Amino acid sequence: MDFEKVKDTVKSAGFPAYRIAQIRAAVFRAGARDWDCAAALPAALRALLKESGDILSFRPVLIQASKKDPVYKALLQLKDGLRIETVLMRPGRTWSACVSSQAGCPLGCAFCATGKMGFKRNLTAEEISDQVLFWYQFLLKEKLGERVSNVVFMGMGEPLLNYNEVVKAVHILSNPDFLGIGQRHISVSTAGVADKFAKLAADLPQVNLALSLHNADDEERGRLMPVNKKFNLAALKDALEDYLKRSGREVFLEYTVIDGVNNLPGHVRKLGKWINEFRDHYLLHVNLIACNPAVGKAVATGQEAVKKFAAALRGFNVRVSLRKSLGGDIAAACGQLASKNRRRK
Repeated sequence: MDFEKVKDTVKSAGFPAYRIAQIRAAVFRAGARDWDCAAALPAALRALLKESGDILSFRPVLIQASKKDPVYKALLQLKDGLRIETVLMRPGRTWSACVSSQAGCPLGCAFCATGKMGFKRNLTAEEISDQVLFWYQFLLKEKLGERVSNVVFMGMGEPLLNYNEVVKAVHILSNPDFLGIGQRHISVSTAGVADKFAKLAADLPQVNLALSLHNADDEERGRLMPVNKKFNLAALKDALEDYLKRSGREVFLEYTVIDGVNNLPGHVRKLGKWINEFRDHYLLHVNLIACNPAVGKAVATGQEAVKKFAAALRGFNVRVSLRKSLGGDIAAACGQLASKNRRRK
């Protein structure tokens, strides 16, 4: 929702200023899904707002619910006809929204379905923040809870290649007049666009940074993640050292375990060595997750392989957590998002 545009519309039409506060309460407190739901507003103002635009910058095409996990996935159609996916999940006691920052993705990581789509365009800050507003409306409508507590930029696209709009979206989401999600509860995940790390530390010092690493061998990482050709492990290390010095914040290293590909003893040694060479290595925390069947004939990695890899890493005094993969039955898990033209159910 472009709230500045809404405010200008209200002022230009000569309505009193208190109507703006009523609109804010209707949308960001009561979760109004359309202007007709804003019953406190006079009919003339509701009609004017409907004429100027919808509350959301897209329309939902399909919402799927996992049968085994507290996970929902939505297929959304943007105004230009492009489609994106976004996920709502509850890994613990609170709800988290996983948002997309691009339609498609230009990076082409081997284990990611989104990368196989190619790149369509960057999303606007409104289109990004509206995904969280959409899920807030959904929670209220379905009586599943009162708020989205966390936001992760781990959906479709590379956030740091849409840097300005992502920063704007974070400021919208954290604005107390809107959804008021604290920036310490917002995480930005990157495949390793290292030249944006310093700027991120300056512009969003409270936001969590997650780096998708997946291998500590340059040649092998390059095969998994073409971005490694531009930002190799040495470049990532230099940029991360600088980021840690500037921010003093913990950084999460995301590692998708692909059995037989990046979890052999040599991979453990190289990853442990790479992490321990950091001056502030204690600020690096590895998040392990089993590879999901995302593209082609990929086979899911079993949890035992992940646990074995974690135990070996701990032998190098590396801080490790195991992330549970959620929503695999509706292709909502890590690496599975791909906005196919599904029919409405």
